[in-house]
Amino acid sequence: MKRKPVVICCSVLLALIVVLAIVFVALYFTVFRPRSPHVVATVVSTRVSHFNVTPDFPIVLPRLNMSMDVDVTVKNPNYAAFRYGDVVTELTYHGLPVGQSVVLAGEVGARTTQTVGATVVVQADKVVFSPDFIGDVLPKLLDLPDIMLPFQTRTTVAGKAVVLGTFKIRASSAVTCSVSTYPVKQETTADCTSTVNIG
Repeated sequence: MKRKPVVICCSVLLALIVVLAIVFVALYFTVFRPRSPHVVATVVSTRVSHFNVTPDFPIVLPRLNMSMDVDVTVKNPNYAAFRYGDVVTELTYHGLPVGQSVVLAGEVGARTTQTVGATVVVQADKVVFSPDFIGDVLPKLLDLPDIMLPFQTRTTVAGKAVVLGTFKIRASSAVTCSVSTYPVKQETTADCTSTVNIG
């Protein structure tokens, strides 16, 4: 007779554990399911303070002073803050590294979107002394506004979100942009692709 209350108590406890487990699993795969952050990088402007490819005595070498502003937008769809490390933007010219910027680590709140801006100063000496520079400039010397310099930016973001203090969602994203820059007109067009890795 004394075992019956114990059996009932154990059955209720077991049923409660099963119900809680089902609720927990349901919440995990619906509300708290880990989702990757969405990262978009945009080249918003190019500033050219000096560009000269014609002889300017006593200086006869080409001169270029240029910087690019890149906006990196991170959308966090999770119900937990996404903490990311330093956001690194690298700039290359025909595969040659010619600039880099680093935005310090930060946090994107739960289910919010945040944009961080980065300015990449172009290492002009590496551009003008590149063997590809003459090939880009020479055919357009008679039509300077049409001179186009091709760059590529690569922005990487990596971080994690901790859901319910238990589940860690690690994610990294890389955004690569092919950038066509017209230094005389100070115009820029960009075509970007993004890849995301979870885990």
